[in-house]
Amino acid sequence: MKTWADLKAKYPRLLRPGFIIECHEGWIGILDRYFEVVDRAMPPTATYEIRQIKEKLGSLRIYDSSYFEPLSSIRAVTDAHRLAEARSYHTCEYCGRPGVWSDRRGYLTTVCPDHAVRDGYRAEPCDAEPTTFRDERGVWWTYNVDTDAMIEVEAPDWA
Repeated sequence: MKTWADLKAKYPRLLRPGFIIECHEGWIGILDRYFEVVDRAMPPTATYEIRQIKEKLGSLRIYDSSYFEPLSSIRAVTDAHRLAEARSYHTCEYCGRPGVWSDRRGYLTTVCPDHAVRDGYRAEPCDAEPTTFRDERGVWWTYNVDTDAMIEVEAPDWA
């Protein structure tokens, strides 16, 4: 899958015509994997709504909702959502290759070495990336790049 049009054509039930995705093409693969789970988990009669997909603070943000659906489908979508956003911290937003969460003069971005320089400025890796996430139940998770999975962890000291 190479373009936003390809993604929209693959998931017409989930992405309404005219919907604008506000991030670079490097995250198409992440979104394809996310929508694959949503398409499989949500019943055909489900009300599922994408409100916005964008880059924010160097990572992918997906704003969506579903109404009156079975808990199992909601859990699957929520888990896929969390995984998609975590993957974006390790995927170049421009090309989809492995990337590093970085700072380019105050602008946070996730880039590979080939896309680190834009407009004459180099994005430098941030000291630490946000790797620990808390879900709606209060459980803490971290993303493991090697296994491409979220792993339950103890609450961080700062929590």
